[in-house]
Amino acid sequence: MSPAARRAPKPYRRDTYHLITAGLVGGKGTPETVSAHPRVFATFTAPGFGPIHNRPGFGPIHNRPGSGTCRCGSTHPADDPLLGSPLDPERYDYEGAVLWNAHAGKLWARFTIHLRREIAKLAGLSQRAFKDVARVSFGKVAEYQKRGAIHFHAVIRLDGPEGGDTPPRQPGRPPTF
Repeated sequence: MSPAARRAPKPYRRDTYHLITAGLVGGKGTPETVSAHPRVFATFTAPGFGPIHNRPGFGPIHNRPGSGTCRCGSTHPADDPLLGSPLDPERYDYEGAVLWNAHAGKLWARFTIHLRREIAKLAGLSQRAFKDVARVSFGKVAEYQKRGAIHFHAVIRLDGPEGGDTPPRQPGRPPTF
């Protein structure tokens, strides 16, 4: 969990979990039938701006024996203030990191536009015709990584044209989502 999320009031954190979960299985005003809709959970990470101090292999999906040594040669404890800081501050792309964060919202918006276009194309439909078949719905959370770069976690779901109350219609091709 990000430091910002840990600082958030507990009711807010629980609400976020329940709202995202409701988008997957129903509840909180969302019908349970959404659990049958095509969906993905995706993480969108910033590009690299230079090597940073890290803990490779640590975390909920890693925990491999013999891992955890940073490129600097150290095995950093979880609370090490060096984590996320550049290994070589002279070569780190600070400008790129600032620009990424400044434009992350716009990048997300462009992604959603492009995704709708691509799904329509894969279904063999124009964008206008796709709107009569399905709607792409999103639930996302933005958070800062230790290195200070914004990344997104998102549930992306294919609904019927009226939204979560209806399943997507079959456009004549198997689902490509």
